[in-house]
Amino acid sequence: MELKPLRYFITVAEELNFSRASVKMYVSQPALSRQIKSLEQELDVVLFLRESDGLKLTPAGVFFLNQAKDILHRTETAIKTTQTLYSKSEKPVIIAYIPTILQGFLGSLLHDFGHNYPQILITLKELSPSDQVEALRNNKIDIAFMGNPPEQLEEEFIIKTVKEVLIRAVLPEKHPLANNTSIDLAQLTSEKFIGMSEDTFPGRNDRIIDTCRCANFEPNLHLFADSHASMIALVGAKQGVAVMPSEAESLPHPQVIFMPLHNPKYYARSTAVYRKETPDKSLAKFLAILLKTKKIENICSI
Repeated sequence: MELKPLRYFITVAEELNFSRASVKMYVSQPALSRQIKSLEQELDVVLFLRESDGLKLTPAGVFFLNQAKDILHRTETAIKTTQTLYSKSEKPVIIAYIPTILQGFLGSLLHDFGHNYPQILITLKELSPSDQVEALRNNKIDIAFMGNPPEQLEEEFIIKTVKEVLIRAVLPEKHPLANNTSIDLAQLTSEKFIGMSEDTFPGRNDRIIDTCRCANFEPNLHLFADSHASMIALVGAKQGVAVMPSEAESLPHPQVIFMPLHNPKYYARSTAVYRKETPDKSLAKFLAILLKTKKIENICSI
């Protein structure tokens, strides 16, 4: 049995609500429900009673909750203690990122770190935000660079805002507004919007909706992309418009323009997310370079 289902089970057992647990775990609700169902099948027991007023732990569920917490605690302690006692070399720093961050902020950060600590290796992994969170939980990466994560993750991880960049509207190059120097987001009120898949970017659509509400309208989200590249491609295919951080303009975007917004201005934040445990020597040095970055105040974030 892997540790991931145990973490999912513990969260559902503590929340007794799939919706709240899925937000807290940064996964979609259907995926979380499947994980719990699979765990019950593997154990051949019923862990939860699905009642009209919510979930309730069965006696087997109560027993397994205590055991699952103990297993996770002992596993994490064993890993950390072994590394502390027997690791003599400086570990590589394993970094997960979304592509919009790499060519801007992260690229310059890696340059500064390499200049100060050339002996420490860096391993980069391009992962979606949901995969980044899962990799952090499973100790597969040391730090994740993602967009604006939900507040619930702050209960589990340290989240630092490292940069805030302007939001752009993403339009087909033949759009009626394409020749403007800038637009008000409210000018797109009647447009169809491209959102993000809840499986790969949980909570991102809430950010898109909140941003449009700052312009006094509800966006019509009708298609959902699983990556920044596919979101740009859908706009280029005239399937709708989108809002994205200006850093995404560094990605290939044929038949698409990134249009500045005005009145008011909108910002997206890039965050660094890492575990609350004491970092190892290599990660501590990386964080020292990272946390020199100053953030700007945002008006409306996505």
